Amino acid sequence: MKRERKPGGTTRTMFRVAWVFLLVTAAVGVLLRAKAVLPLEGVDYSHLLHTHSHVAFLGWVHDAFFALACVLFVSKERMRGYVRLFAWTQLAVVGMLVTFPLQGYARESIAFSTLHMVAAFVFVVRLWKEPGGSPAARGFLRAALVFVVLSGLGPLALGPLAATGHGGSVWYHLSIYWYLHLQYDGWFVFFLLAAGLQALARAGVDLDALAARRALGWLAGGCFFGYALSTLWMEPHWTLYVVAGAAGGAQLVGAVSLARAVGHPGWRVLARLPAFERRLLVLALGALALKFALQFAGAFPVLATFAFGSRHMAIAFLHLVFLGFATPALLAAARICGWMRTTRVASVGVVVFVVSAALGEALLLPPSFALLAGWTMPTSLPWWFLAAALGTAGGLSLATSAVLGGDSFRRPTATTR
Repeated sequence: MKRERKPGGTTRTMFRVAWVFLLVTAAVGVLLRAKAVLPLEGVDYSHLLHTHSHVAFLGWVHDAFFALACVLFVSKERMRGYVRLFAWTQLAVVGMLVTFPLQGYARESIAFSTLHMVAAFVFVVRLWKEPGGSPAARGFLRAALVFVVLSGLGPLALGPLAATGHGGSVWYHLSIYWYLHLQYDGWFVFFLLAAGLQALARAGVDLDALAARRALGWLAGGCFFGYALSTLWMEPHWTLYVVAGAAGGAQLVGAVSLARAVGHPGWRVLARLPAFERRLLVLALGALALKFALQFAGAFPVLATFAFGSRHMAIAFLHLVFLGFATPALLAAARICGWMRTTRVASVGVVVFVVSAALGEALLLPPSFALLAGWTMPTSLPWWFLAAALGTAGGLSLATSAVLGGDSFRRPTATTR
């Protein structure tokens, strides 16, 4: 992946916007944790939760993916249309940021969510038509785009379900899980894999295209049928356990196949990266491997009862993908592209963020074990959750000057746009 010569360039501006929304996500996360221990009058927890998830998905991840896609897959001549589309997308995100804390799901917030969905669809169509991209990366990119479009069917179903008296029903929850599954396991994973494959191709790595297509088939099939995992909380017919297990196994096969397709040349490119960026990417890949392993294990009935029997376990899995895989990968990309200056303060901030996120993840496990064993959790646990949230927000704040600050860089950069 090439670095930008002009830090004030278009894609860096896009990433700066995404970073602001990441800071907002972290701040709302602190409020959510503080609500459990402090008398915050006038703060509606459910409204804040909707704000947190929408800004995280659509403000941070979607905007950062937008910037990365423009660097890796969009030609300079076609950038103008993407810039206009990005601006419309921000109108939708800001609208959700204002309306969700005040009203939760209501007419105005749903209108802004719909506007973002339309803008995202236009983005998908344009990116699908881009001629750039290596054969291996293009396949993963198109799979990611298919999954993000399919994920939108979940929110679209919520209105009719609520209007017909099925709000809060099994079908209502399954529609939400459909969206979450195809976002986390589809859009997040396949886009970042496509970005990695494209970066390797630009670095001169000759990928095994046939092996990459096979890996894509296993991973995409496993992702689609892996939705069965999201139904196991209902203790369904045994056939769905079989489908979920087969899907988990397919993803493991696909992950191994993709590692073989990348081969030693790809891993040598990773080894040549600066140490800090390399460690962030290794962390992200480790979290992705753990995700695949957990999804396969979660298909077994005994483990499924544990995995889906606690809300804390569901949050832990979502955070594993969001904080363990997607965000470290995007932070590494930001440093490589020149969107984040490689200062010592920024590096300390990223480390504080990662350690705090890991602490928050670890704290989600005891309540799940306690629920199964009938233990009483210590009253100090909510304070620990708040401390972890403050740590993640504080770490990001330390790194903010490297993203939003001056234009000087420690290392020379190459030209992209």
